[in-house]
Amino acid sequence: MSPPNPKKPHLDRRDLLWILPSLVTGGFFGWLAWRTYVIHFTKAKVREPLWRAGPRLRAAALDELPSVWRFRYFEYRYADSPLRAVVIRLPQPVSGGLSVGEAHFLALSRICTHQGCTVNFVDNPELGAIAYNYRTDHPFLGCPCHFGAYEPLQAGKAVYGPPQFPLPRLRLEEEGGVLYATGLEVPFRPLER
Repeated sequence: MSPPNPKKPHLDRRDLLWILPSLVTGGFFGWLAWRTYVIHFTKAKVREPLWRAGPRLRAAALDELPSVWRFRYFEYRYADSPLRAVVIRLPQPVSGGLSVGEAHFLALSRICTHQGCTVNFVDNPELGAIAYNYRTDHPFLGCPCHFGAYEPLQAGKAVYGPPQFPLPRLRLEEEGGVLYATGLEVPFRPLER
């Protein structure tokens, strides 16, 4: 029997005991870095809305939203089907919103742009920090399925979690002290790509 060649590397079972766990650990941290990048840095910007006319439906009366961060859920129509939506009174004007005197409003679809779950208005920022891992000093919209967060002060922009696109906005008009939704933003994600 000839002696082993000293120039040729030789792997045995002991070497695999540290190589395989090292590969698994390296793969995990690589995936974690990629996931962190996706969650924080791949969010689409909110642009000026392109509106498509739709039915004129009541969203809320102005006196139903007497102060900042008051909200009301309502139903709109999309392709003859009910569409869950929310109208929020904000402390400042935002793109695609409506200002009536000193009051500022924004209406958004409640369909998450990630996988179509229904998002909710999270009015307790401390609870939101625990439940959605998104810290802010004001209310936001959160998806309970995959814990995505949307920022109303940035016109519904996706700010945390898997969603990449902002929530679609609904066009608002005011008449006689009542807010009406009269159209929707295109493309209407996630229903339209």
